[in-house]
Amino acid sequence: MPSAPTPHAVSPCDLRTVFRTAAADYGFLQVFFTTPRKFDLGRNRFNLTADAPTAYPRANSIAVLVYPYAPFTADERIPAYYIASNRAYHSAKKLAEALTTAGIHVEKTDIPVKMQLEAEGIGIKCRNSLIALPEFGTRIVLLTFAVREIPPETLSELLTVLPSLNTRQSECGNCSLCMKACPTGAISENGLTTERCMRLQMETAQHPDSVRAMQKTFIGCEICQYACPRNAKIPPADTESFRAANGAEINLNDVFNLKRLITGDAAQARSLVGRNFTGNGKLTAEAIAFAANDSELFLSLRNEIFAAADSPFDAVRDAVRYAAAVEKKRGSRF
Repeated sequence: MPSAPTPHAVSPCDLRTVFRTAAADYGFLQVFFTTPRKFDLGRNRFNLTADAPTAYPRANSIAVLVYPYAPFTADERIPAYYIASNRAYHSAKKLAEALTTAGIHVEKTDIPVKMQLEAEGIGIKCRNSLIALPEFGTRIVLLTFAVREIPPETLSELLTVLPSLNTRQSECGNCSLCMKACPTGAISENGLTTERCMRLQMETAQHPDSVRAMQKTFIGCEICQYACPRNAKIPPADTESFRAANGAEINLNDVFNLKRLITGDAAQARSLVGRNFTGNGKLTAEAIAFAANDSELFLSLRNEIFAAADSPFDAVRDAVRYAAAVEKKRGSRF
């Protein structure tokens, strides 16, 4: 019985097929093999790898992995991106193991992936700084691997494999929906002003009161993505019968129930979105703010909210202060 061919005996085209087939098994429905590049990142606030050729000298290409996801409806507060991001992260680890077994050596990287795609002419950079792809809009998680055995693809090669990737898709043009929707005015015709972006202001557990008053989803803001017409045809995910990564069917409305989170029962929610995003009482503090912003919710959860004043977390205690201030201001209007 002949042995399986080694990577050196297989054409790059065949190795790409092996890679893409394995990636699809883990939810990465598109893969782009791109050229390792060096970028000027300025402040580099996310500590990304700016010089991929130096950091990964044995890499022939950078594989950009596309993990699409379905959003939830805008009134459900559930952070679709962060649930998908956490799942994609763990799927990428399993994919790396599978590729290694197949003889393809990969290493997870943290390069500026949006700049990488722009340089390759793939996708459209939207005004909100996100990359949109024709089939998935901006509802995608992007991860990258440095790949040893597979060279970059030319754009014509890529379009042969993925004909739906229409690189001539129009820019945002006269569309201003995300600009009008952004509550902080962070988006303009010239792009995103990161310092004003609410998602970035929600990175830690402690939020300014102005953000608490405007927040629509847990963990980060998705308002501009709900407004973007590129996402309009994506069917929303079902919150009541959501399939977790382990295959279990769960009700996300129960997991992100405000009373449950306000009383500190956040373990299941944290496991879904990633513990690194949700430390220091973040979900509890945000749940308190959601309740404070709705007079009926506040009245029904008042005891639980003020009981949280004894929390060991500064952000939670400050959210209780915010709730009291909102209710006092609301009461003064009657």
